[in-house]
Amino acid sequence: MMNSPSWFQKGLVPNVFDKCEISTCRFHYKEPFKYVNDSDAVILYAVGYSSRLLTRKPKNGQIWIFAVFESPIFSHSQEFNNAILKDKINWTMTYRHDSDIPAPYGIVKKISGQSKNYTKIMAEKTKLAAQVVSHCSTPSLRERYVESLQKYISVTVYGRCGPEKQRNRDKQLFQNIEKSYKFYLAFENSLCRDYATEKFFIRQNSSIVPIVRGDGNYQHFYPNNSYIDVRDFKSISDLAKYIQYLDRNDTAYIEYLKAKENYVLTTGSRLLIDHFCQVCKMIHNPDKYRNSYSNVQDWYSNGACRNPTDLNNSNNII
Repeated sequence: MMNSPSWFQKGLVPNVFDKCEISTCRFHYKEPFKYVNDSDAVILYAVGYSSRLLTRKPKNGQIWIFAVFESPIFSHSQEFNNAILKDKINWTMTYRHDSDIPAPYGIVKKISGQSKNYTKIMAEKTKLAAQVVSHCSTPSLRERYVESLQKYISVTVYGRCGPEKQRNRDKQLFQNIEKSYKFYLAFENSLCRDYATEKFFIRQNSSIVPIVRGDGNYQHFYPNNSYIDVRDFKSISDLAKYIQYLDRNDTAYIEYLKAKENYVLTTGSRLLIDHFCQVCKMIHNPDKYRNSYSNVQDWYSNGACRNPTDLNNSNNII
């Protein structure tokens, strides 16, 4: 793997393939140039990739994989808009559903769930809505949306961008939010096709109702009565009215929580391992998955993101 991110190195390697159905692949991330000529596949992690790493040619039959888990706006992957890469990239591994190796932030499976003690859960929910964010100025303008929403309802902002500056990754913070709040604002920093991050997925295993704002295909993962999508409302005030209705009506609110009972979420390192198991499977049958991209950056970014339209009359495509 070329340009492997530090979070990947810490959590997954070198035994990423050990639990795969096909476990004969080997993963190299240290000194990648040392192994690149002998590798059947090379994963190019696109975030912050340097053009100097793109000058070599793949050996005959070698598979090059474009991998990125950020939105096009934050991936800084412009180096891949390069004529020298024409038809060199064979597979894509991103959060998008149309990737050769789809790698969403989470997947769900249907199970036979058990009912929870909703009387106890509701008794502890004394606050309305919360958000945890670290990017304070975003292309999606989520900060402006929240400011407008706060004119109608109470929203507590935690993290770097609000008055409650607890650490964003503080496990205790999220446990307190789940226990005390009814709603969690899972607003993405950019509005890009299929881009739905852990903000949405992690909350789906919690006794809290996520309110999503993004361009993810959320119904692909969960029943639409387990979350609230701002795109279903004509205005911010209409959304606020619906939140106020659920705040007054425990029966209607609990239906959202019950909708999650029969689903279980897989996310984080366990899911990423599944994605790499798929890579190993495909490497063992390359003819079945043969593909190439004349311009992978164009596939990834052209028309994929948009400006927000729920704050003004703009409808520009980025």
